[in-house]
Amino acid sequence: MGNEISSLKANDILITNAASNLANINTRDYKSIRTTIIGGRDGKVSVTTERSKESGIPLENGHEASNVDIPREIMDMMRAKTGYESALKAIKAIDETLKSVMDILMPDPGG
Repeated sequence: MGNEISSLKANDILITNAASNLANINTRDYKSIRTTIIGGRDGKVSVTTERSKESGIPLENGHEASNVDIPREIMDMMRAKTGYESALKAIKAIDETLKSVMDILMPDPGG
């Protein structure tokens, strides 16, 4: 179940970073946080984050607008939602399988 938990954590980071980017859309000189989810050979999921190097629109006094891309942030949120749903379905399937195994190994004495 560790793989599913790592997936939940990874998607939590993805949605948190996307929300932070959207919250800072009007923050001058803000650089968005880019999140990459990586699946390992062992099935575990890891995350890398980094500040975007893309420039925003130049403003007065040498500042620039944030470089937040609204459609990209919405897509990241949708990916996180789908990732959550997938991990939760896998956890539910594991739980149901374990319950079936327990029912077989330890039948109800009253039934």
